[in-house]
Amino acid sequence: MDKKMKEVKKSNDGKIVRAIFEERKRRKREREKAKKLKISDIKRSEGAHVGHLLHHLKAREVEITFFGVVIVLSIVLICLYFVFSSVREPVNYNTIHVGKFDVTYQDRGNLLGNIVELTSSDAMSNKEGKKTSSYQIEIENNANSTQYYQIKFMRDVAMIEEDNCSDYQIPLSYVYYQVNDGKVMKLDDSKRSPVLYQGEVGAKEKETLEIRFWVDENLPSEFVNYHLHRKISFKSIVA
Repeated sequence: MDKKMKEVKKSNDGKIVRAIFEERKRRKREREKAKKLKISDIKRSEGAHVGHLLHHLKAREVEITFFGVVIVLSIVLICLYFVFSSVREPVNYNTIHVGKFDVTYQDRGNLLGNIVELTSSDAMSNKEGKKTSSYQIEIENNANSTQYYQIKFMRDVAMIEEDNCSDYQIPLSYVYYQVNDGKVMKLDDSKRSPVLYQGEVGAKEKETLEIRFWVDENLPSEFVNYHLHRKISFKSIVA
């Protein structure tokens, strides 16, 4: 009996051992199979992920488009603001600060507002001269008290040197001028930089001057090919 029992036990132990070995082999095969995962399987997995992502993006397409349009419009508006700001800025280039004054020369065509150029073709009667286009100067007093100034007529040295025409300048004694609607005056040839006008501006006030220049209609023929390079100069003075 004992012998038979031993044989049965031995037989059962053998089955258990074989079962354990079989289980180990099965697990080993599964691990090897997992390691041999095909590239196509990976691609199918990636394709599924990309498809899901595209579906998600398509679902938010309207929202993304809206925000994109808002961003583009914002950039365009900001650029336009800077462009128009830069276009307006040159208006301030004609304004200079002299003492307590802000002085603005209004440009005349291609010339700066303080540059005066005359030729023999500008010879005319006083009646005609008073109708010519004026040089306009806006004067603003920034002080809390009355300020005084002078307007002088100075040689435009830079232009004279550039044209090399120092010996071909129309004598000032043949040049007339008028400030606002005042008296017609002839320039003083004895002074290098004659004073055209002297005035005052009240505290925090503004005023505008208009000055006209023309050549005497009786300009001698010897000066027909002459011309004049001058500039208007503003000077703050103490009364």
